[in-house]
Amino acid sequence: MTHFLNLINNKYNTVKRFFPFFLLVLVAGMVFGWKEYESRVREAAKNKRTDSLTIPREPSLVTIARRSQLEQMALAERSKVKVMIEHDNSPLTRTYPMILDATESFDPDLGDEIHFKWRQTSGPKVELKPNPFSGKISFEGIAGEYVFELTVSDDYGAKTTVIKTVVIEPEPNVPPVIEMKVRQGSELN
Repeated sequence: MTHFLNLINNKYNTVKRFFPFFLLVLVAGMVFGWKEYESRVREAAKNKRTDSLTIPREPSLVTIARRSQLEQMALAERSKVKVMIEHDNSPLTRTYPMILDATESFDPDLGDEIHFKWRQTSGPKVELKPNPFSGKISFEGIAGEYVFELTVSDDYGAKTTVIKTVVIEPEPNVPPVIEMKVRQGSELN
C-alpha cells in the first residue's frame, strides 16, 4: 500500500511541476484563438458594409417567366366564380341553379347590333337555357368545375371572346354529434 501511495505522490509532483507550462500553453492557445476570431468578425463586418453598397442583380429571364406564369395562374384562379350548394335538408337534391348574364355587353359603335354565342368547353355536360344565343343563360349543375366561352360579335364581324370558370362546391354536410350520459339505474322501472 505504501508503494501505491508513493506512486501517486510521484505522479502528483510531476503534474504539479508541469502544470504552469500546460496552463501557459492553454492561455496562449486561447489568446491566438481570440485574435483569429476577432479578425474574422472584422472581415465579416467589412464585407457586410460592401455588400450593402452593391447593386442587386436583375432577376433572370427564367425567373421573370416563372413569376409571370404564377401571376397568370393566380389571376385565373381569382376570376373563377365559386359557389357552394346550400344545405337544403334533402340528400336527393344534387344540382344547383346558375345564371350567366352578359346582357350589359355593348358595342361602342352606336347602332351596331350584338350577337351572343355561349359554348361549354369543360366540366360535366349541362343544357344551356333558353339557348346558347341568348344574352343570359342558366343551367342546373352538380358539384364540379365548369368552363364557358362567350363570344360577342357585331354585324361587321368584329368579335370579343371571354372565358369564365364556374366552380360549384359540394353541399356541406357536418357529421352528427353524439351526446350520451351514463348513470346508474334501470329503464325497466
